[in-house]
Amino acid sequence: MKRRHPHFQEVRAEEHYWPSFTDMMSMVVLVFLFITMIAFVQSIYNAYEQTQIKHELAKATDIKKHISDIINKKLETNVGRDKIIRGPNNTLSIQGSVLFDSASAKISDQGKAVLKNVAAGLVDIIDDKQLSQYIYIIQIEGHTDAVPYDNWTLSSERALSVLKYLQQVNPRLKQDNYAKYLAVTGYSKYKPAVKGSDAAAQSKNRRISFQIILDDNKWQNKLKSIMANP
Repeated sequence: MKRRHPHFQEVRAEEHYWPSFTDMMSMVVLVFLFITMIAFVQSIYNAYEQTQIKHELAKATDIKKHISDIINKKLETNVGRDKIIRGPNNTLSIQGSVLFDSASAKISDQGKAVLKNVAAGLVDIIDDKQLSQYIYIIQIEGHTDAVPYDNWTLSSERALSVLKYLQQVNPRLKQDNYAKYLAVTGYSKYKPAVKGSDAAAQSKNRRISFQIILDDNKWQNKLKSIMANP
């Protein structure tokens, strides 16, 4: 009888690869380099985005200042600089005594000469599409001093008298494509230009102001576009 020889199955030892310490350190360095590059690129984008936003905000300020400068130049033609007040946010004001007699909403002869120039300036501003495309309203504001009186009525009527005379002396301002940029309001005594109750302070607080209000939607949409599109 033949003897059965046992069958031995050859087992191959599995190979296991363990990276060397040098390889591991190289991978770590590459990962850190990759993270650093991402951070660097992000910092460049953030700097660009902030620069663009600052540029747009500066542009809004420049437009308001430019419009105020045009009105200011027209006022200075017939009025001394001491009668003109440059307020915050490029608001431009002219003392009420230049345009009206005391407690009156009727435009004086001197006031008519002044407003004739202002009317021409407003037409120039609105005709300039680089400016008017950003304008929401050029608001004519009436202000009084704090002396007891029917100051709400007086401030509102003075602002309206200014608007009506501007449209009278330059009929183009009556046309819809010009008139839509103009508005009036009265603030009574509640928005003083300066503090104090002496005669000089009261005189400065009796005034007509031109407030340039830009179209916020145009600026907000522009800023959103900058932030949404790297």
